[in-house]
Amino acid sequence: MRTADLRARLTRAVHDRRHRRLLLSAVRAPGAPPAGRRRTTAALAVAALVGSGMAAAGALAPPPAHDGGTKGLAKVGPIDPANGFPIWYKDTNGVRLELCTDPDDQYCIMGDLPNPGDPVVFPTNFPDEAFWAVGDSAIDLGNGNDALLVTAVEAAFGSADGLPADKQQISFGRIRTRIEGLTAGETYKVTHPYGVDTHVAEDAVRGVNVTEDVGNLVWDGIFDQTLASRPAPFLKWTDDAPAAPDGYLGDPAVPHKVTGSPYGTNVFRIEGPAGAFPASPDQCADITLGASDQTRDDCVETDLFTVQGKIATKIGAQITKASYTESGGDLYLDVFATSEPGQTLTVGGSGLATTTMRGSSGGEYFARIKVGAGGVPAITLTNVSDTPDTTSSMDADEIGDSVHVSSAVYDATAQTLTVVAASGGPGANLSLVGQAGATVAVGGDNVHTFTVDALPAPPAEVVVRSDKGGLDTDDVLIVGGVNVPTAVDAVITAPKTSLRLGEGVVVDSSASTGDVVTAEWKALKNSGNVDVSALLTGAGPTRTFTPTETGTFTVSLTLTGPGSGNSDTASITFQVTDPQVVPIARAGADRTLVEPLSTVTLDGAASTPAGATYLWAVDTVSPQGTPVPALTGETTATPSFVLPLAPDPAAPVTVVLSLVVTDNGVASAPDGVTVTSAPDGLTLGSAQWRTSSNEWRVRGDSTYCGQKNLVTVYYNPPNGPQVELGSVVPVAAAGVCGWDFRLRNAPVGKRAVNGGDGTITVRSRLGGVLDRQVFSAR
Repeated sequence: MRTADLRARLTRAVHDRRHRRLLLSAVRAPGAPPAGRRRTTAALAVAALVGSGMAAAGALAPPPAHDGGTKGLAKVGPIDPANGFPIWYKDTNGVRLELCTDPDDQYCIMGDLPNPGDPVVFPTNFPDEAFWAVGDSAIDLGNGNDALLVTAVEAAFGSADGLPADKQQISFGRIRTRIEGLTAGETYKVTHPYGVDTHVAEDAVRGVNVTEDVGNLVWDGIFDQTLASRPAPFLKWTDDAPAAPDGYLGDPAVPHKVTGSPYGTNVFRIEGPAGAFPASPDQCADITLGASDQTRDDCVETDLFTVQGKIATKIGAQITKASYTESGGDLYLDVFATSEPGQTLTVGGSGLATTTMRGSSGGEYFARIKVGAGGVPAITLTNVSDTPDTTSSMDADEIGDSVHVSSAVYDATAQTLTVVAASGGPGANLSLVGQAGATVAVGGDNVHTFTVDALPAPPAEVVVRSDKGGLDTDDVLIVGGVNVPTAVDAVITAPKTSLRLGEGVVVDSSASTGDVVTAEWKALKNSGNVDVSALLTGAGPTRTFTPTETGTFTVSLTLTGPGSGNSDTASITFQVTDPQVVPIARAGADRTLVEPLSTVTLDGAASTPAGATYLWAVDTVSPQGTPVPALTGETTATPSFVLPLAPDPAAPVTVVLSLVVTDNGVASAPDGVTVTSAPDGLTLGSAQWRTSSNEWRVRGDSTYCGQKNLVTVYYNPPNGPQVELGSVVPVAAAGVCGWDFRLRNAPVGKRAVNGGDGTITVRSRLGGVLDRQVFSAR
């Protein structure tokens, strides 16, 4: 598909409401296709502080994503009471974009309404996804393959079915890259307006399919974690004709050059290995891009994007906190709100004088209002600077008394938490949340002092709640002594404890633990009678001990840590003998007439010196084609193996092995041992065919009894192929290993012909053969 054709397809999808899903399939939330990879960063859900007069509170808003936190998304707007989503997001260029949910706006991309043609109403007739901003791009890779880049700031729902529901609203910034027809395992560099990403093509997706979603993927009512996502500053059309529609950053149905990249990379470019895109009409003009500077088929790019972004026409405002307090017998309501700077906000309610709020340069607003005799009413916040006015409200039961935590102190020595708090509400009863064992004393001015004893670990912050709806939080101040230090644990290891005179050994203390203040190494001879610590050399966690005489030596390490009695000692005892003697390997006597398939145990214990290490090996196996046996315990004095059968079981097998012993790095000459098998010996006692009962009776003796051996009898007719009659396991009886084969009512194919013509052959699994033996017939 040509790039122009692909863009035309996307254009038609936007204009034709029935096919709008074609475009949405590239930007749908919250899941990526099963074969693709999705990277997500989500804010934790934070419960709204219902009844506290406070909006939901969450983690500190993150900085913009680019250029050291200076470029990207700058601010999230007030919540739209009509749908629970932010009215707008603003980027660091000061551009505010509203959530586009107008189905009649040809410049909006949104999900389908359950009831098209009816008014948009949350949540019953509301799209399951909508966008503050979209910037997509497509490249024709040739040979029917496409590449798609999706950048968006999106609204969706975290409900199980993905459908609109209150307190399921989520927002996130998305960057998705889908590239088809790539070579699996190869690396591709993707440059786009919001950075450079490197991907490795995968077989499962025929290329690259990666989605990055960053934001509030779990509802929290704040939506500020989306500020950390990458798709901002918002892309907008350049000044090249045609111009963007008034009030919009572009027309999502028209590919156009854009500006807005914080890195100046207003392109969608893919660089790969040489020959990656031989049929693409969108190969890069710069031949130096891609893996090779000799060809252009390793790079494709476009500077055309389809853009959605509707400039916010209203600012809005949001109540962030409202609480009341009593002073001098009167009741006062304190209201806090947020909006953009320079707005005119008023607050009022039943029995309240409509009051204009004072604002700061940062967009924070405040008003204190005297409450009438009717008590605290529901309040309405109005931004009269908007046309038409925008409002935000808070019900009376959401407005609590003003609670203030004046101190929260944890004494680490006494393990006691003390919290002092008061309420502005008359007669309020306060509680310390999460501390069921707290005791409380109430003093003047309704000051509550909470005490929690025997608390080994304090909370990082405390929450005090009033029965009148208010609450306050405060960080806990820690005082008192430090925790008891972790006890030190001395551990030393050495690769060996038997040494030759003059041989050095490294003693390692790396496994020791604890906060070590001092470490003392010692070496003592003869149960501590002589201090030979001078024989220890080295620094850090290891020491090398090199004895200069024979005897018994003990190397020890004593560690001390902070605090009283915090010490530990570990030691190793070494035996030092005379200098090295040349080791001698003795593999033992040769073995003959060994039963096939039996386990053979070798014996090299006569090797010298004692304490040497062993290494056995299989040198040769004959006849040719015989399996090489596997040694068990090849580094011990007595390894074993199973003596194999030759391809012809009647042939004896010879296995030649060798042993090398090593002591203190000196290896012996190899010593060999030969093991030879003796195939089974068969004798025929009698062989008979009984015509009257169609019965075979064949018996004889075998050298080897037991389940490993199996005797099989065959009938050789005068004219025709050999016929297997059956098998029998030889058993020992009265000191003789015998076998007795009988086949009664032999089927037609196993009967002797002409009343008794032919011969029999007897073979055993362990190599015995009696070929073409005469049998009697009766």
